[in-house]
Amino acid sequence: MLVAKICLTGGPCAGKTSALKKIKEEFTSMGYKVFIINEEATRLINEGIKPFGNDKINMLDFEDIMLKEQLTQEEVFVRAANLLDNKCIIICDRGVFDIKTFLSKEEFNYLINKYNLSTLELMDGYNLVISLNTTAKGALAFYTTENNNARTEGIKEAIIKDDNCIDAWCSNNNFMIVDNSTDFNGKLDKIVDGIKNYLGILEKHEKKYLVELTDELVKELNKKDAVCIDIKQTYLNTNKNYEMRLRKKTLDGNSTYFITAKKNDHGNQKIIVDEKIDRKTYERLLNERKIINEVNKKRVCFSYNNNVYKLDKFENGMYLLETSPKVQIPSFINVIKDVTLDDNYYNIHIKDNKACIIKKGIIK
Repeated sequence: MLVAKICLTGGPCAGKTSALKKIKEEFTSMGYKVFIINEEATRLINEGIKPFGNDKINMLDFEDIMLKEQLTQEEVFVRAANLLDNKCIIICDRGVFDIKTFLSKEEFNYLINKYNLSTLELMDGYNLVISLNTTAKGALAFYTTENNNARTEGIKEAIIKDDNCIDAWCSNNNFMIVDNSTDFNGKLDKIVDGIKNYLGILEKHEKKYLVELTDELVKELNKKDAVCIDIKQTYLNTNKNYEMRLRKKTLDGNSTYFITAKKNDHGNQKIIVDEKIDRKTYERLLNERKIINEVNKKRVCFSYNNNVYKLDKFENGMYLLETSPKVQIPSFINVIKDVTLDDNYYNIHIKDNKACIIKKGIIK
């Protein structure tokens, strides 16, 4: 991938400004061209367009302006990056779904419908999303509003906005949360490593569990109003030591398409290619390459205690949970066994394995 668009988001006073500087220095030294799209809300507010104070405008109108400006900025930078014969990273200081944290579900849907946009297309417009926890969570001594004139949140409001931000973004293909469990330099290092993982510079590690869908888990998902996305994964013959898959994601009748090539060695993944493609390219590849296996599943992404979880339900009734290593499994999830090192549970090998069927519950 020559161009990667990455969104840096999170609650107020999370360290985004320092992270942007660190990312630019780190990846410029590695030969990448790094573009930064500054936070649109701060720019508008500092220039006098604001949803609070004197001469304020309605919040919905403000977010309407935000949406148009954000999409325009991103389109301009993507076009410019594609004109360069170089590896490029576009870092968005916040993105489209940050708008969602300031509006009701109905208002947000009204806005995207107004411009004939789809939730899935907007979400999948970002290759990677990194959410930085506000210092109001776990590093309270460092929380301040004095370094940004556009920031007005108190501590409780900062925590609520941080949680809302996580819920808004967690359905992205590659979403990670960076907490305050280390010192600030350690936090910045985790951000850089997350980008390196995505770019394939470092290997990506994950854990996978066979689980049962319990009433407690259904209750938790309903409480978060979790989104269920239909996924069709088609694995192609490569005759090499890596797997290649096509992925079709569908939500509310709208679909997005991806191609991924990766090496997978007992839970350690090295991504070679991971990029969005159009429908014509997707269909052409389906027709040109021999298909090894095809897997249909439903995926729900959710967060709990600053950790991200992906729950997949397969056509045979099996449920697999994916998460990062060292993440504690919540008590409301009933783990049957750890299948991280079991090749039989790699998606490329999953067929109608009746022995794996879990009878209780479905993802609705």
